[in-house]
Amino acid sequence: MTPEAVDFVVALAPIVVVLALLAFRTSSLWAGVAGLVVALVGAVVAFPLDGSQVGAAASGMVPTIVEIAAILLGGVVLAEAMTRGGAQDRIATWLERAESGADRTVTLLLLVYGLTPFMESVTGFGLGVVITAPLLIRLGLTPVKAVVSGLLGLVLVPWGSLGPGTLIASQLGEQDFTRLGVWSALLSLPVLVISMVAVFVLNVGRPTPRQLALAAAVVLTEWTALLVANLTVGTPLAGVLASTVVIAGLLVLTRVGNGPLPPVSRPLLVAVVPYLVIVAGILATTGLLAATAAHDTLGWISSPALWLVLAAVVAVATTSLPAADRRRLVRHGLRRWVPIAGNALVFLVLGFVMASTGMAEHLATTAEKVGYGFVAAIPAMGGIGGYLTGSNVGAAAMFSTATTTAATGLGANPLIALAGQNVAGSFAMIASPPRVALAVGVALTPGERLPRTANAILLGTVAVTALVLGGIVVVLA
Repeated sequence: MTPEAVDFVVALAPIVVVLALLAFRTSSLWAGVAGLVVALVGAVVAFPLDGSQVGAAASGMVPTIVEIAAILLGGVVLAEAMTRGGAQDRIATWLERAESGADRTVTLLLLVYGLTPFMESVTGFGLGVVITAPLLIRLGLTPVKAVVSGLLGLVLVPWGSLGPGTLIASQLGEQDFTRLGVWSALLSLPVLVISMVAVFVLNVGRPTPRQLALAAAVVLTEWTALLVANLTVGTPLAGVLASTVVIAGLLVLTRVGNGPLPPVSRPLLVAVVPYLVIVAGILATTGLLAATAAHDTLGWISSPALWLVLAAVVAVATTSLPAADRRRLVRHGLRRWVPIAGNALVFLVLGFVMASTGMAEHLATTAEKVGYGFVAAIPAMGGIGGYLTGSNVGAAAMFSTATTTAATGLGANPLIALAGQNVAGSFAMIASPPRVALAVGVALTPGERLPRTANAILLGTVAVTALVLGGIVVVLA
């Protein structure tokens, strides 16, 4: 075996180990740890760094690790506080009352393309499905259809938990964060269309012209709002704002023929305060930095990590639970955060190791020999990573450096290629076993599994999306 072939095998080994262990149902945390160990051994054997290079790599990695850990901490504790404190139930109940008497299709779309992506954009971790699947059952869907429909509503995952997966992809792929958000928004149109088709086939059957017009309006509204938010407000809040526009639009449509909205009670106002903290905080500080040109020194004040943590603190402080239950809530949130953060950070470190040692570049150089067909396969590659890891953070960490390097070498636009990977990898999570298990746990009876036909719908939707995105990326890049 030639030295070049040996280097290729060593560089590929961490990814092969991770994917193989995940395929055999090893937890993503331990699969990531095994891949990291293999990468470190490979770095010593074939891709060594001197002391200064190690120091430079570590100094570049630490700020990102801290920010991602803080984002995940805020998201997990916020989700715990909103769920255990009853705030999510109050919001969901109000929405259900607001939709009383409405066309069933309008309510279906509000829950799937409004509430689900909103909750996912704020907190991540599949919380949107946990909230909406029971509501879809109350709407009249069977538990299986409620699970599948809720998962199909995870259409804005690149902006989930205010976008740490997209942030990692931009940093490892050496692309501008905001521009990657914009291109991810542009490439989300086929995701929205394909998801909507699947939801209608599953729940509506043969749609009426009015239902088709409503579906098209929801897709175009969410896509346009997502794109405009990325361009004007920035990437972290784009998913929150786009889903909010859909919720507001469908509520207005509902109440035009059904009278005024239900009254807004004080407990409901308290329930939405944490979300207002996030949106108002990021908008205000982003505007302040733009007006004062102080981004280099005070850029941290607009970080989603800061505002997610503050929102979590507000959520805990405003819950009506006794002090002992609040402390228990925080402890439970921290226990949930440890494995979630550990899983994300292991893959992040793995990505940094492969990028800084030159492993990813070596893989990309080899991939270039495949030709331009590799560019078409980038979304599918991202989709495999998202499906197996159950996380767009994991997919971004494993593939982003190689994606942009190979795309550049092939004369393609690395930003568009990376956006295709980001969108496909994020959407593939709807079929990932951990995400499916989470949704099944809140909707089906204990011990019941999702039927094969339902899994086939999810996997088929992911596969079609990856193929369509592959074709679009080849044309645009």
